[in-house]
Amino acid sequence: MSVRVLGVMTLLYCVLLQGCAVFSPSYTKPDVSLANVEMLKSNLWEQSFLLKLRVDNPNERVLPIRGMQYQVYLNDMKLATGVSDNRFDVPAYGSSYFELEVRSNLWRHLADLIKLVDKQQPVDYRIDGHIRTGLWLAPSINLKEEGTLDPAQLSF
Repeated sequence: MSVRVLGVMTLLYCVLLQGCAVFSPSYTKPDVSLANVEMLKSNLWEQSFLLKLRVDNPNERVLPIRGMQYQVYLNDMKLATGVSDNRFDVPAYGSSYFELEVRSNLWRHLADLIKLVDKQQPVDYRIDGHIRTGLWLAPSINLKEEGTLDPAQLSF
């Protein structure tokens, strides 16, 4: 009996191992990039921005997006953090855009922001976070988008 159980366990192990090998080698991490920034409203205590992000899926199967957690930085100053429950699917070998409303209190960074605006120098930005997927083998995607904003091209 123990030989039979050992044989079944070995067979089950081989099937599971083969199943994992079928899925994991072909998976390529999707790219997430910032497509646009729009200011929605602003007052002394709170500012609202709309970030438009693009997800590029280089895989042969649909990528389900089920939510995200994020932090937004300007020149290494943390401006905003938050979560989103946006749910959508990115087609295989395709792209999808999604919008993320970000709220911030710039009051505590006012002196630093005035210096940045006065200098009219490019400003570095960074968006960090995790995007939760509906995939079993890749439950989340690390988000790290970096770039430079030119203040002369921004309209507030």
